[in-house]
Order: sequence, then C-alpha cells, then structure tokens
Amino acid sequence: MNVDKKQVSIRPTRHGLLFLIILGAMMAGAINYNNNAGFILVFLLGGMALISLFDSLKNLTGLTIAFVSAAPVFAGRTARFNIQVQSNGTERAGVTLALPAQADPRILTLQQNETKRVDIPLQTVSRGIFTPGPLTVSSVYPFGFFCLKTRLPLHMTCLVYPSPADGSVRPDPGGGHLDGTAPSRFSGPDDFQGLSLYQPGHDVGRIAWKAVSRGHGVFVKEFTAGAGGFMMLDFDAIPSKDTEFKLSRLCRMVLSADRRKTPYGLKLPDRLLPPSQGPGHRHHCLRALALYGKKESLS
Repeated sequence: MNVDKKQVSIRPTRHGLLFLIILGAMMAGAINYNNNAGFILVFLLGGMALISLFDSLKNLTGLTIAFVSAAPVFAGRTARFNIQVQSNGTERAGVTLALPAQADPRILTLQQNETKRVDIPLQTVSRGIFTPGPLTVSSVYPFGFFCLKTRLPLHMTCLVYPSPADGSVRPDPGGGHLDGTAPSRFSGPDDFQGLSLYQPGHDVGRIAWKAVSRGHGVFVKEFTAGAGGFMMLDFDAIPSKDTEFKLSRLCRMVLSADRRKTPYGLKLPDRLLPPSQGPGHRHHCLRALALYGKKESLS
C-alpha cells in the first residue's frame, strides 16, 4: 500500500508551536519598532519553516508499505508482525511505524530504492485471531516543527493458540475412537523408549521412581506407540465445565504427543481431526483449538 499525500494529516509539534509563538513575537517587535532587519529575519525563518513542510511531505509520501506475515503464538506471548517498507527512489529519514498499544515504535532510515523489513512486537491476551488495527506512519523530518501522520489499514492478523495448561497430559480412560465405538482413548501397544528429565506438565504416573530413590534425579518414562497405535484427544473427556481450561489442556496434550512423536487425533464438538503426526498436523490441531467457537477467520 502506497502512502498518498491526500491521506496525510499535518499538525505542528510542541517545538513547532513554540517556534511559531517566537516568530509571532519577533514579527510584533519588528512592526512596533519598524525594524527592517527584524522583518528580514522573520520572513527568512518563516520561509525556512514553510520549505521544511514540503520536505516533510516528500519524506513520507510515496512509501510502499506491506504486511508480510505474523507467526502463530500462544496466548499471553508476544506476536511479531513483519512489515516491509520500500523507499521508491527517494532517501527517507525518521520514518516512524507504530501499531496501537505498541510501547516502542520503530524508526527507519532508508536509502534510495532500499527495502527493509521490520518486526513490530505486540503482547497477546487470548486465543483466536489477533488483529492489532491500522498501522500509523509518521515523520517529523527535518526540523521537528511539523508532524505528518497517516494510518494504513493493512488487514494484519495473527493466529493465537490457547495457552498450554500445566498438569497431567495423559487422556482419561474410556470414550471412543474415530467412529465412537472403541472403549479407550489410546489404541495400540506402548514401546518403552527411555528416560527424560521431568518437566512441568508431565504425567506424574510416568515418573521413574527407582531413579528418584537412587538419587539420580527426577526422570519420566518415555513411550512410543507401536504399529497402528494412536492417541485420541477428546474435548468431552476432560472433567471440567470451563471451555478455555479444556482447550488449554488439549493444547498441552497436543504438544506432549508431538514431542513424543506419538500419532494422535483431536475430537472437538464441532470437528474431528484424524490421527497423524508431524509439524503440519500439530499446526492444524492447534489452529482448531484456537478457532473453536470463534467466528473470525484468517484472511
């Protein structure tokens, strides 16, 4: 999206207002004392300020700004919106990019025909589609007397996964498979893989107590599913009435199953994802959890 001069608003800064007040006082003194040198100085400074306004407008207009991407994040973490800025044949100085609620705006200097990418961080709060709002582009170049500003609707979005809830990650026994007929959440034998350090969120039932008693530290037993085995993560199997808590627990289960390379599926009240594994399947499951009950969709 190009910055057009018709979209740019102009207002004096605090320094600009102070300059205009001083210039007005000088003009009044020159008129009162009929001082030709005073008139020359006032007109010279006023002309410089007027010319700087055109330089400020030239510095901002003609920029090409585009939203590139924003990687999915978990709720409560920082989303980074990647934005591309192109100077289009003219040197630019002091171009400021800011999003609503951003604490640290980005200031860019561009050479002729230079293209830069900048990450703008924003804190997320809840799962779903995070839309930060329009991008504000401003500049006070060259003297800081005037601030030129425009807002660009770049339609930026970021997918926010539920925040993983700590606690046991083993699905409760009972329930159904894909067709709702099998009696358990896990199908197929388990193969012992080895031991790994205990992390918050691991199932306490998998702690290797013999290693603990020998003073070797706290480890958990790792298992992989045998041939044809898979884990079914069921929304209705979690004993809670809090939807957000269930989604957070399922998020932790997805991450745990993916880390252990166990084939898993996801069963939600509105959709069913068949068992699989890998980064693509993990993203599809986490996306389904993020958008559950939401009407928004990614553009």
